[in-house]
Amino acid sequence: MYKYLSLLFIFISITCFASNNPFLGTWQLVSGEYLNDKQVMISYDSLGLSSQKIINEQHFSFVSMANGKFWAAGTGTYTYNEKEYFESPKMASYPLESGGVYTFKYKIQDNLWHNERWHNNIRVEYEIWQKVVK
Repeated sequence: MYKYLSLLFIFISITCFASNNPFLGTWQLVSGEYLNDKQVMISYDSLGLSSQKIINEQHFSFVSMANGKFWAAGTGTYTYNEKEYFESPKMASYPLESGGVYTFKYKIQDNLWHNERWHNNIRVEYEIWQKVVK
């Protein structure tokens, strides 16, 4: 009897944890900008950038296109707390910064995920994603 109750408790705990994760699903890039190496803010629209990110309980993966051609891709693990989202790419088509961990301040509201990345008190990236699949 205790064995079944223990298994039920574990199942309920896992289910509740997964359902409270606001990042689970498929996300489509709506807009964004980043600070290039010349300290100029570049709009994703000016690059014709489109991207899709898929997130499960432990991993993320994304592919980005610029004007219909491959731009970048990455995959790895992530964690989050109530204010920050941390991506740790394990494979990427770009050189990894910050020891391979990217920290974003975030806000999720009405199926829109706003995130911003800062470096030395300067915002270096800002993105808005829309959830398309839960």
